[in-house]
Amino acid sequence: MGRIVKKCNKCGRYCVCSDENYLVDGYKGCDGLMEDTGIVFDEYLIISKISSDDNFLQAMIDLKEKDIIEYNLKMSQFKAQLQQQKSSAPQSANTVRCPRCGSANITAGQREVIPF
Repeated sequence: MGRIVKKCNKCGRYCVCSDENYLVDGYKGCDGLMEDTGIVFDEYLIISKISSDDNFLQAMIDLKEKDIIEYNLKMSQFKAQLQQQKSSAPQSANTVRCPRCGSANITAGQREVIPF
């Protein structure tokens, strides 16, 4: 059972529905007709991580309807961008930082030797 993204023709809000048109997540109050956007939930997750703007989502929906090749090219670029961000995050988390100032420029300075 997959999830698809639909848009209300009355209020314009997007919601997530199951294949059987069961509303999974979204606004239930306006009683408008839910129209299929052609976007599956996995694509929606990628698009929403790039931008939370509804106009951007609508532009991607329009692009998928008009030029599927360009849409697939954009989606693969988005996936690569998200993968790059994900792989660079752990690297910066493992960087040693100064506890006082937060600088990553750490050098082994001279230490005072205390004789016993």
